[in-house]
Order: sequence, then C-alpha cells, then structure tokens
Amino acid sequence: MFARVSPLRPETIGRIHPQAGRSIFWELDPEAAAVVQASGDPDFEKEAWLTTTLLEYGCCGFSLERSNRERAVATVLYCSRDDAPGACQLPTAPVSEDAEVLTSLFIDPGFAGIGLESLLLDAAIMSLVERDARAVEAFGWRTDFFARADVDELLEGPVGAVLRSASDIGLMSVPVLESAGFQVIADHPVLPRLRLELPPQHALFSVAAMEQLVERMAMS
Repeated sequence: MFARVSPLRPETIGRIHPQAGRSIFWELDPEAAAVVQASGDPDFEKEAWLTTTLLEYGCCGFSLERSNRERAVATVLYCSRDDAPGACQLPTAPVSEDAEVLTSLFIDPGFAGIGLESLLLDAAIMSLVERDARAVEAFGWRTDFFARADVDELLEGPVGAVLRSASDIGLMSVPVLESAGFQVIADHPVLPRLRLELPPQHALFSVAAMEQLVERMAMS
C-alpha cells in the first residue's frame, strides 16, 4: 500500500483528516465558532477557510495519505497568526507578531506515537522555511498535568474546556512540539506557547527519511 505526505491543495481539501475538516476552533473567533457549532455547518466553514487561505496565504498544511483510503490518516495545519483568531482562547496568547502559527495536528489513534507527528511537523517547518518565515509558534498541552496537586483547579474554566476538547481541535502535546525543536517562550502550568526560530538549528527529516517512514507505515 503506497502512502505519501501531500501538501494541501484545493483538490485535496475533501481528503484531509475528517476531524481537521470539522474543527473550526482556530479558524473562527469564539463567538462565530459557537454560532456555527450550534446551528451552522462547521464542515462548510472549514472548507471556506481552507479555500481562502490556500488562495491568499498559499500552502497551509500537509496530509498523510494512503492509497487504499479515501481520506488522510493525519493532517497538520498552519497559517498566519491573523488567520487563526481562535487562538485568543489560549491563556498564553497571542502569537508573536513575527511568527506564523502551527495550529493543529490530527492523527488517527492507531498511527499516533510512531514518528509520524514529527514527519508532518517537519514538512510544515520546511514549507515555512522555503517562504522565508522568521519563526513559527504553537500552543501545546502538558501531558503530565494530571499529576499536579491543583489539577482540579486547573480544569475549571477556559483551560479545562480547551483540554477536554484537545483531540477535537488538534491541540499538540508539549513533548511532540519539543521533539520538533520548539521551546517554551510563554509558560503555563498546562497550556504553554512554544516557538521555533527559522531556519531551525536541528536537522529536519530528509525526503528519503520521510519516504522510508511512510513506507513502513504503509506496510503496517
């Protein structure tokens, strides 16, 4: 079974990870998103956002596709900070003025934790390097926060709401982001903001390494 990492294009919007196609947390301001979720069509709004962003911003994501499936098993999305108004809901917002924002990564549970997240992040980082972006930032969640004595207090209010919807909005974990070279620049007990200066100091996945990893995934 052949698999590949594909840049987002108008003709591939319908094949992105299904949750990526429904989530509008980052793409709309909170009030507009609430209205759409209650009575509108989030899939339509997300498609409209993707179409507009591809036209005005250029490539804004990558998907991991398998030839025997109609949709991707994973999708990563990024954009300018102005194109992600929903980020204001995070306690460490806003994104720095000189940075792009890596908003979300959606992946099927069966493919998580085997290196594919790093592959998709590297694809996004390489794309941003090619467009001469100065930096990219992302919001992450700390996977060890449940062990904190004040966990119940932390789960109250907006922070808890974000955490409870983490998989639905594609929120990435801090370890996943740090493994890609990101460093915390705005700390928080649960939801810090991380940054990667571009070009990165660490080596990115080579095209050959990407192909090898994807080939192993395709054989699983």
